[in-house]
Amino acid sequence: MLIFFTRQLYILIKAGIPLLKALQIVAAQLPAGKFRIAAERLAGDIQEGKSFSEALSAAAQYFSLFYVNMIKAAEVTGNLTGILKELSEHLSSHRKIVRQVQAALLYPILVLLLSVSILLVLMVFVVPVFVRIFQDLGGSMPPTTLFLMNISNLLIHWSWLFVLILAALAISAILVYRNSRRGRYFISGLIWSLPLFGRILKLLEISRLCRTLGTLLSSGVTLVKGLDVLIETTPGIILQEALQDIRLKIEQGKSLSAGMEEAGIFPLTLVRMIQVGEESGKIAELFLEAARDYEEEVSFAVNGMLSLLEPILIVVMGSVVGFIVISLFFPIFTISGLVK
Repeated sequence: MLIFFTRQLYILIKAGIPLLKALQIVAAQLPAGKFRIAAERLAGDIQEGKSFSEALSAAAQYFSLFYVNMIKAAEVTGNLTGILKELSEHLSSHRKIVRQVQAALLYPILVLLLSVSILLVLMVFVVPVFVRIFQDLGGSMPPTTLFLMNISNLLIHWSWLFVLILAALAISAILVYRNSRRGRYFISGLIWSLPLFGRILKLLEISRLCRTLGTLLSSGVTLVKGLDVLIETTPGIILQEALQDIRLKIEQGKSLSAGMEEAGIFPLTLVRMIQVGEESGKIAELFLEAARDYEEEVSFAVNGMLSLLEPILIVVMGSVVGFIVISLFFPIFTISGLVK
């Protein structure tokens, strides 16, 4: 909805329609719901004499601090059309890359959930039937079949305990993440260190930072104010603390690139790009260029991860299912001898 709202507003204002009339037209096009009510309230606030940024601030659940500050910059510079276009492109780019990463993460999660479900059905319902049949025939079971039988019994009789332990661990992790800054830092660091996924998520956060700060700076927002917006809107605690340190160092007289280098979490290439930007006065352009580069890198990493995960998941799950099938059917081969 936000992208549609911003895009339509940009088109109408570019066509010369006044802001109030443009808001009323866009609100009328929105489907019934809370966002439409918020858009109609925006038009009402502006009609009462409020500025656009003030009206947006009153609907903070739909319009982020980044969005509001971009509009404030537009009010100062008088370039509402250009900034609405930048906002639309920024939101579209961010949604595209986030959806790509979500799809990449969703695929292996769904495959694992399906595989685990199949394994649980085999272990809880199929294995006990085969074991009882073989025991009734009086044969001695091979070690692999005994192993499956023990795992099956464990799942049947103690599954509630496993579920309880997992639920307790999940609730504890959520509480620690929400209530402890150190816990949030530890969990965020753990996520960044995950194989395959960690690097992609880190690049995604850094690309978002670059695009957001580059868009703010190119719209006329000062560097310190842009960092304030990033600190408020960045969800990752690691980047958030790094930005706070960088802002403090800038106030102490250090350069942005020096603060980024001392933070130790930004790629050296990015630091050197910003150093060049400081010397040439083109920080905003280089942040936006870096954002495009990192978004492409995320896209390549996602495609590479999927091409790597597919055969790995197939081999692993095929091996597990194959082990179960062999362990179950190997004793059956001796049933005919037992019957005779």
